Amino acid sequence: MKQLGTKNLMIVMRQKFWRRLRKHGIRRREWGKNQKPKTMEVRRKKTSDAWEHFQVLANDVDHAKCVYCGTKIGCKSVNGTNGMKRHTERCKKAPFYRDKTQTILDFESRTQINTDGTVQTVSVPKLWRYNYDEIRKALAKMLIVDELPFAFVERECFRQFCKVACSEFVTPSCATITRDCYGLFIEKREELMNVFNNFSSRVCLTTDTWTSSQNLSYMCLTAHFIDDNWKLHKRIINFCPVSGHSGELIGKSVENCLLEWNVKRVLNVIVDNASSNDLAIKYLKKFFNLWDGCVLNSDFLHMRCAAHILNLVVKDGLKDVNVSVLKVRAAVKYVRSSPSRLQKFKSCVEEEKITSKGLVCLDVETRWNSTYLMLKSALVFRKAFKNMKTKFSPYTKEHMKQPVGGAPDDEDWDKIQSFLPFLEIFYNATLKLSGSHYVTGNTFVEEIYDIGYTIYDYVSDPNDDVKKMAKQMKLKFDKYWANVHNINILMFIALILDPRNNMKYTEHIVRNSYDVSSSYTLCQRIQDAFNSLYESYAQKVESSSTNLALG
Repeated sequence: MKQLGTKNLMIVMRQKFWRRLRKHGIRRREWGKNQKPKTMEVRRKKTSDAWEHFQVLANDVDHAKCVYCGTKIGCKSVNGTNGMKRHTERCKKAPFYRDKTQTILDFESRTQINTDGTVQTVSVPKLWRYNYDEIRKALAKMLIVDELPFAFVERECFRQFCKVACSEFVTPSCATITRDCYGLFIEKREELMNVFNNFSSRVCLTTDTWTSSQNLSYMCLTAHFIDDNWKLHKRIINFCPVSGHSGELIGKSVENCLLEWNVKRVLNVIVDNASSNDLAIKYLKKFFNLWDGCVLNSDFLHMRCAAHILNLVVKDGLKDVNVSVLKVRAAVKYVRSSPSRLQKFKSCVEEEKITSKGLVCLDVETRWNSTYLMLKSALVFRKAFKNMKTKFSPYTKEHMKQPVGGAPDDEDWDKIQSFLPFLEIFYNATLKLSGSHYVTGNTFVEEIYDIGYTIYDYVSDPNDDVKKMAKQMKLKFDKYWANVHNINILMFIALILDPRNNMKYTEHIVRNSYDVSSSYTLCQRIQDAFNSLYESYAQKVESSSTNLALG
């Protein structure tokens, strides 16, 4: 390689020097004779996306200016570009900015009735606004209503769903949603207390106690009332442990709860037929009379649960056919006990060409309604059960081990088929009386006495099994409804106050249900209670009008 001379080497080095100056924006003519360059820093290429929206200040290299609004943000390399990115997201002058509080045009489906009478579904525009607090509140309500665990919000799939559905929503943690649920409880509790303090109607209470599998006793107290807008409400105002099922303990627990909620205007308390509840009602009458919160000196405070009475009536009727019911229950339990047994049962269903879409269902022994549904579904697959008895010996052997002694035969199925229509009447009446979204007080008398008429008719049924069942039911029914002195008269007053009925209609029901002496006594009790109730309300209205006039 040819070596350069000293003169040529200096020329090459000078050319490289000027090229380096030009690279950094320094012109040759601006370079003085006595001027020496400062230490030249090598600037790296800016790779962050934030620099697409910022410019470096010429006189301040430590700050950058937003190209949209001109805001200065620190841009030192030690601090990074996170500050610039956060500003870009909330810069209102940026062309891609969207205000989270801004309404968004959305569409909802509504049903429209045309002039020709046809019904059409149309899309109607509506405005939607993003509200983080409302979404958190709705999430807390979902966990409460659907009985989901608090840890549900930390599950991976739920967080992924929230990210896809609304990317702006930050999913709260388990501890945060727990506080939200408690805050929602406090909010609703205060709203309900304001309702109790301001509304003018009375409250009907229902209470029940039971013992859990851990041998702990609990009591639940529910308030039913109609607000000033004539809407029916049902609210659980207490769910607490109690030390026992004695009447005094139940009465004290109810008293403490009513004092806590400041509820003093009570119409009646609905309980089941346990003897301890009779003692609890006696205890409650004492302080209700002191509060002057009940009508007619609490004479009609105690209301027996009609659905519970029907439950007892049906249970007594099923005693004579209990063996057949137990056999069918054992057969259903065998079928539902394992996937292989269920598959064998399905094959029998296909062989018998049974086209029912459903399958047999197990019942809860303490609830006869579920027993009725079990018997009704099992009766549809009667031929399939008979097929299993013939083809599968394990099915027969398993039933022989049971106390009832064998699988259901034709006699058992015939018994169930004969009394199932009878039970259907009780099932429909129980569903109607157990409704909580509509008023049922005005239907008690009609439903109960219709059941009584039906029982009396089935007592003379030609089928011996149905006749025995009806006689057992009649004994239980008369225990609660034959004595006219033990009947709560408010049920008849509710029937009279129904605009569709009147006093004559009520007297007609009574005369068709009792003999002459009992019907006269009951009608007189109804008339006296109705007059006393009217005078009580009239006196209160007159006194309140007098106070307003004096004021």
